[in-house]
Amino acid sequence: MNFEQLKELIDHINASSLYEFEMENENISLKMSKRENAVASDIKEPASRSQSSEAKKTAPAPEIQEVQPASSLVDDNESLHEIKAPIVGTGYLSSSPDTPVFVKEGDTVTKGQTLCIIEAMKVMNEIKSDVDGEISNIMIEDGQPVEFNQSLIKIKTS
Repeated sequence: MNFEQLKELIDHINASSLYEFEMENENISLKMSKRENAVASDIKEPASRSQSSEAKKTAPAPEIQEVQPASSLVDDNESLHEIKAPIVGTGYLSSSPDTPVFVKEGDTVTKGQTLCIIEAMKVMNEIKSDVDGEISNIMIEDGQPVEFNQSLIKIKTS
C-alpha cells in the first residue's frame, strides 16, 4: 500500500460513519479510530501540521495506531493487571450456558488460562491470562457486548 492509497483510505474512513477501522495483511497492520480517546502509538504528527482554532472546530481526523496488546498494568496501591478486549464482539464468561464460568472473583489464575470468550463474526476467541495472579474484578457480564480495548478482567499480581 503506497502513501496515496493510504491517504485515500483515510479520506474514505473519515467521510464514512465508521468510528473504527482495522486492516491487516502480510506487509501492514493498520488501525484507525475517530474516537477522541483513541491513542496513537509510535506515530508522531509532522511538525508542520499545527492545530489551529479552525482545525479544532472540524470533526477529528482518524488517527492511525498500532494494534495494542490485550492487557496493561494499572498503577494502583496494589498491582492490578488489566485484561482488555483485543476485538469488538460479545463477551461470554463460560463456554456454554449450562457450563460453569471460566473464572470468578477471588479465583487464582495462571498464565495461559482461559478467562472468557469474545464472539466476533461467529468465531469464538478465547481470552487467556498473560500473568499469574488472583481475579480481583470481572468487569463484564455474560453475553454483554464489548468494545475494542474495553476492560474485561482485573488480576491482582504478586
